[in-house]
Amino acid sequence: MNLRQLFSILIITLFPIFSFAQDFPSEFWHSGEVDLTNGTSLKGRIKYSLEEEVESIQVIVNGVIKSFGAQNVASFEILDKLTKRQRVFYSLPFKRSKGYVKNHFFELLEEGEPYILFTRERIAEVSETSYDPYWGSNFNTRRKILVYDFYLMDMYAEIRQVDTRKLETMLTYFGKYKDKIEAFIKINKLDYKDREDFLQIVRYYDVLAEDKKVAN
Repeated sequence: MNLRQLFSILIITLFPIFSFAQDFPSEFWHSGEVDLTNGTSLKGRIKYSLEEEVESIQVIVNGVIKSFGAQNVASFEILDKLTKRQRVFYSLPFKRSKGYVKNHFFELLEEGEPYILFTRERIAEVSETSYDPYWGSNFNTRRKILVYDFYLMDMYAEIRQVDTRKLETMLTYFGKYKDKIEAFIKINKLDYKDREDFLQIVRYYDVLAEDKKVAN
């Protein structure tokens, strides 16, 4: 086996490790503040988990780690260590498709009207196929990515998760404005599954709804 063949094998073997490494916000401690349901506020380093089975936050106060579930927290705010962005989370009651109403953490993206936009992040694993020109064959790799699920709260404080599996299902949440929303997406080349792009979509919808209200 020559050096070129050996190098190719090493690239294929190590490619998933070095190329697909990604940092996730939930893996870090962030500076922030927590407001508990009993009226207590705590400032310190915060680490959060939005995983269904272990949804909770940890707070380091004076060197002591304290843990709280969503039912004990009203809200918390962090300065994200990765993005350097201020982020605010609320603990809100929500019923999933199969289950009962319980509190979950939702990150506030836009406090608009008629829709307030929240999101929840999760880590998903995806499989990708790459082509090795030297060997003339494909090889599969797996990597973890950060995915955002979007939630809309209406004027009646009802929270609904947005179905973003298809454009058609996503547009149904915008009622009679769905044609204008679709045109807005195409003109601006938006990815409605992207956090910042979906935020633009909801802001545009709120403008349309507000203009309609003013006209009436």
